[in-house]
Amino acid sequence: MLAFWVLPLAFATGIRFEEVNCPYGEGTVRKYHKVSGNTHGGYDSDLAVYSTRGQFREYAISTCPSNYFSTMGSDLDMVVPASRSKAIDAAIKASRQTWVNPDAPEVWERYDTAARIARALNRDSLTVAEFYLNASWTARDKAVGVYVGGLNGPSAAREILQVGHQELTKNLTPEATKVLLYNLARVAHRGGYSTARTVHLDAYLDLPSLTDAERSAGLRLKRMATHIEPALQTHAVLALKEALAVDGPPIPLARARYQLADLQRRLGQFEAARRDFHLVIASEDAPQELKDMAKFLLEELSD
Repeated sequence: MLAFWVLPLAFATGIRFEEVNCPYGEGTVRKYHKVSGNTHGGYDSDLAVYSTRGQFREYAISTCPSNYFSTMGSDLDMVVPASRSKAIDAAIKASRQTWVNPDAPEVWERYDTAARIARALNRDSLTVAEFYLNASWTARDKAVGVYVGGLNGPSAAREILQVGHQELTKNLTPEATKVLLYNLARVAHRGGYSTARTVHLDAYLDLPSLTDAERSAGLRLKRMATHIEPALQTHAVLALKEALAVDGPPIPLARARYQLADLQRRLGQFEAARRDFHLVIASEDAPQELKDMAKFLLEELSD
């Protein structure tokens, strides 16, 4: 039996990995398993869930070193039909052409590869959407890190932003202003409040007292939030629409409808978001929690 190794992550989330054969091509690949974690970091409006001890989604995707074949670690026992080889190779090539460094992909770029391979293997659209959602969340992780403080959904994010706005009217020290503006930008981004994120982030980047590291963090947040993440969300929107155009399991499709609505809201497609939030609220299959968030966000869009 292959040996397991324990690997410490940032914030002490524990994972272990084993070396298994790549399902496509030569060599082996690491398959990661989560040993410990939590959900105490809250969740975002598009249902991204956070651990205060680091995010396992960074390790849930496995990429074969020999050829960049990528898929979820839980799916490494798949049997790849030989008839799909040309399509898979084309998918990997197309994905690599979008990477910043074609020999050292970022985790969200490897999720993109996995999504393209899923299409080449004729996997269902919900699977493709899940790859792109996770891709966008790993980019967001890079931008915002972990916010510890009960950030559970969009209403909590809005409440924090309102309190923060009041704090900014006070006579704060330059250091306190710096910390508050950066944290408010992070919270706004997690809540999908793009205007508030831009206002707070621009104010933060205009501060003359930023260190090089602080400015770099702010610019990274801006790049992830305005360039990397929206591109991945656009792919997720396409896949979610495809999934909703055909029959399928009602509860997963209700979740897909809600995520489609929220991604459209985050992308500034407000009319489409309103339409789909209405459909979530009217659905007999949507869990009440999704209906409640849909109602809240629909009211936000109406303000």
